[in-house]
Amino acid sequence: MALVNMKALAGLAIGLGLAFFLPLLPAQSDKDSDPPKGDAKAGSMVFEDKCTECHNSDSEETKTGPGLKGVKEGKLPSGRKSNRENILEILTEGRDEMPPFKDVLTEKQKEDVIAFVLTL
Repeated sequence: MALVNMKALAGLAIGLGLAFFLPLLPAQSDKDSDPPKGDAKAGSMVFEDKCTECHNSDSEETKTGPGLKGVKEGKLPSGRKSNRENILEILTEGRDEMPPFKDVLTEKQKEDVIAFVLTL
């Protein structure tokens, strides 16, 4: 009987410990699941050269494409999560009126633009 009580007490102690310490661990968000690999400063120059004809970086106002201000808050203008994977997909495949930049930008340029856009 004492052994059963010891096991129950040990289980309770572990459960209480987890309940106390788990909330103290840093949360892992989807936004941080695959951080940008590029250089935001270099990306701002590529963006200026290749993207500003259709996109504003400093407002949400639409040109041909949506303004990108606020992307760092977690959502793209389409409502999708603003993360590296989603932006890379849009850069590579295009979307709506946006042409694909698969063969226009190098892989490094794409990563740099992604890093920049995630700062907006």
